[in-house]
Amino acid sequence: MKKNGFLGALYVILASACYGFTPILSNAALKGGFPSAACTRFFGKGAFASALSESPARAVTNETLVVFVMFAACVMSLFGGIAGRKKLTVSAKQFFSLSLLGGAALCSTLLLITYAYLYIPAGMTIVINFTYPVFVLLAGLVFFHDKPSGALFASLILAIAGIALISSNRFSGSVELRGVILALASGIAYAVYFLAGKHSSYNKLDSAVSNFYITGSAALIAFVVAVATKRISVPTDAVMWALIVLEAALGYIVALRLLLAGIRILGAAPAAAINTLEPVFVLLTSMLIFGETMTAYKLIGTVLVLTGALIGILALRRAPKRAKGSS
Repeated sequence: MKKNGFLGALYVILASACYGFTPILSNAALKGGFPSAACTRFFGKGAFASALSESPARAVTNETLVVFVMFAACVMSLFGGIAGRKKLTVSAKQFFSLSLLGGAALCSTLLLITYAYLYIPAGMTIVINFTYPVFVLLAGLVFFHDKPSGALFASLILAIAGIALISSNRFSGSVELRGVILALASGIAYAVYFLAGKHSSYNKLDSAVSNFYITGSAALIAFVVAVATKRISVPTDAVMWALIVLEAALGYIVALRLLLAGIRILGAAPAAAINTLEPVFVLLTSMLIFGETMTAYKLIGTVLVLTGALIGILALRRAPKRAKGSS
């Protein structure tokens, strides 16, 4: 049992690390590569470091990034479903929910996150986005008639206090209010995506099947947005394609399967608690690669947000058990 518990925890930690690295890949694609100083530090002075270094001329737009990451994830999910001999057909109701709830919410989350990257550091963006459990709790209170709890108010207070500290101008780095607002909006959009997966008609589908429809519809919606805003382009650089495919594989294939495996071994609540390491990995990799600095205010704010998110997630995971016990 102890061995299985260790393995389950390892799965979730690896999933969090994968999820935590995807924002770094997004930032690199949006900037046309990694900072030259980081490339030189890791790979020395040479052709490989030069190929990975920032080049604004090959950078992709926010919309283009989401289109191709989602499309790549959709193709991988399709092959995964075929290889696993999964039935890919769904009902009309499930298709509607997968497209307009799952796909639209996921697309909105990713677009808002990439827009937030333009105004605040990547690590800060993901920490603020990780307040989504607070919005899920609020939605449950308003729309699903969940009973208010002390956890709800505690998570709200901690999250708001943490965001206030993170968003203050008391630490180094460029921070704009609109970036914080966009990151918060991404958290709301992800809360919709979470709730759709929990309450919609497709919540019993195999992950490869649901992922195929969700990422496919997200790619289509992002494509429409890109065309409407005239910000669509096809990456022509091999490094940009590598970043896109790697992000799709890490974030929507490998991490998803690791997380589900961890949940099966540990249960939802312990796995969700360990998964709060995700924004920590983002902060660490951002500091390592992009040179973001950690100050006392930023550290305290991060701890408060993560604590609030952890309380919110644990409250969410316990809710079904309470409901079962009362029926």
